[in-house]
Order: sequence, then structure tokens, then C-alpha cells
Amino acid sequence: MKGRKVRYYLKDSFLHNQHEKNAGSKARNDVEAILISEGYKGLEIKVDNWYQMNFFKAQQHKYSATKSVFDQLGLGDELVIQFPIIHHTFLIAQLIKQAQKRGAKFYLLIHDIETLRHAAGSEVKLRHKLRNYFQEKKAMMSVDGIIVHNDIMKGVLANQGFPVDKMVSLEIFDYLIPNFQEKSLPQKEQAIIVAGNLNPTKSGYLYSLPENPAYNLYGVGYDESRALNNITYFGAFMPDDLPAALEGSFGLVWDGDSSETCQGTYGNYLRFNNSHKASLYLAAGFPLVVWKQSALSHFVLENGCGIAVESLHDLKETIDNLSDTDYQDLVDNAKRVGQEIRDGHYLKTALTHLK
Repeated sequence: MKGRKVRYYLKDSFLHNQHEKNAGSKARNDVEAILISEGYKGLEIKVDNWYQMNFFKAQQHKYSATKSVFDQLGLGDELVIQFPIIHHTFLIAQLIKQAQKRGAKFYLLIHDIETLRHAAGSEVKLRHKLRNYFQEKKAMMSVDGIIVHNDIMKGVLANQGFPVDKMVSLEIFDYLIPNFQEKSLPQKEQAIIVAGNLNPTKSGYLYSLPENPAYNLYGVGYDESRALNNITYFGAFMPDDLPAALEGSFGLVWDGDSSETCQGTYGNYLRFNNSHKASLYLAAGFPLVVWKQSALSHFVLENGCGIAVESLHDLKETIDNLSDTDYQDLVDNAKRVGQEIRDGHYLKTALTHLK
């Protein structure tokens, strides 16, 4: 028998190249770094390239790999899992329950929830519904605690039957910046920053923006052949290099195909979801522009670190109506929150509230 409990995290890595110019792994890598700083030890799930296997062989392989990790847990041990699990198995809930019988505790940190992403979207294929049920709902129901994005997400999940006392709100994602150097103060008259996935399927609104204000774009997937006159495209950067490259007045958090509102699968998801790019902007010292109906609007307005609009067609007037003092207050608050984000404050705080 082991003497004292150990706090672990599941080290669960993508099989593809870690040096891609997108933020796919950035959020997970930062969570790992913060957990390590808090004394958590990594338990690595070791898998072969199951993408080359047929469905049943892949499931069997991932089940065995996950079981070999969970079998190491004993009485009083705790395991934090970033969710969704990259190497997911349909039988994850069963494996969790087996380890819980030995006295282990499991906690999930939510990055994405597919059932919420598609909540207001189009019809979901039966195959995906089954996967969402076995790999999402059953897993989430079986654990001892869940770190969700915000109180809106907590409320929606409570309505779906998840116990409120098991859920803790993160509020906003942390974003670690190695060798951070403060930039010169942003100015109200500068362009709006848009960073991330600029592909028309996710960010279609970028191709139908009003003439003002101007926008500075950073990221992958941008169709330059459709560039508008008020757009400057700066290319793609590695996540740790991106903050220093950003120039502008506000960072924009917007999704979907319309500049009038956030709609479609990606746009509606902002009603529940904390977009990771919000953390990027704040960590870099920029106040935010968010959709008024987004979950993040509550955090932004309560902390005074940005503005909320119903439509991007309202944005120029909203900014014009800000006095220089108003704007400076937003920048000061963004810098204050940004410091907390760079320090890992939000995850560290959420971890202390898990039962």
C-alpha cells in the first residue's frame, strides 16, 4: 500500500507536430505547466498511432493504454484530466469507476464540450451522439469534480443533470508568456486585433466586415484573395511568439459567418464557452471586444477590461463614444487581469475549490 496520496495529471499529448502555428496545444501545455508548478506529477498515456487502426482495434488500444495509467492510482490519489481526452475511449467512465473503488479521485478540466458546441447547431449524426454520450456525458457524470469555463456553462450543465456542487468555474483561461515584455500602450485609434483560426468556415464574418474600424489579422487559414480594404494580414505565428507581434487597440472575440451577430455552430458556442483568444489578448495587455450575448461578456464587464457589442456594425460608434480616460481605464484593467492570466491565477484558484 502507498503511504500518502499523490496529485497527478494525465499527460495526454497530440500525435501531430507540436510546432504548428496555431493554438491547438497552447491551452493544454499551459495547464500542464501550471499543474506542475502546483506540485502535480504527470502520468503519461502512451499510445501508438491509432489513427492507422480500424475503429475496434483503436478503441481496444486506447482502453488498454488508459487502464495502465489508471491502474497506478491508489487510495487518496487525485488525477486531473484535460477534457476532452485526446486519446479517448468509449469505456472511460468504467475505468474511472474502477479506480474510484480503490479510493482514487478524478477531476476534469473542460476545454470543449461537443454537446454544447452543437446545442444550437445543425443535426448531429447518430455516431457523434453516441460518442458524446459515452465519452462526454458518462465521463463527466462519473468524476468527483469538474472545472468548467464559467457560471453560464455551469448553469447549462446543471440543467442537464450535472451536480452543481461538483462544478467550479474557471472564469477565464490562463495564458503563459515566456519572457514577457510589456509593450508600449495601445491607442484607441489603432486597428482591432483578430488572432486565431481565420478560415472562412469559422471566421466567415471577416469577409463581410463594415468599412470601419480597421482590422489587423494574425493566424492561419486566411483567404487573402477575399481581403477587404480595411484589413491588414500579418501572417501566422507560434503561440508563444504571438503576443509580442500583436498591434492594435482591442482584441476581438467573435465567431461565425456574420458581422451582425455571432451565429452558427461556432458563433452560438460563445454563449457558453471561454474563447482562448480572449486570454491571449488580455495577457498581451489589450482590452477586449466581445459579443454582448457571449458568456465572456459577464467577465469582461465585471472586470472593466473591455466592451461588449451586439454587432460589429456598432463597434466604430461604441469606440468613438469612449473618452480617452474611459479607454485608459480599460487598458489598465486589461493589464491587471493580464498579469493574473500570465501568472496562472485562474487555474490555481479553481484547483483550490475542487472537493
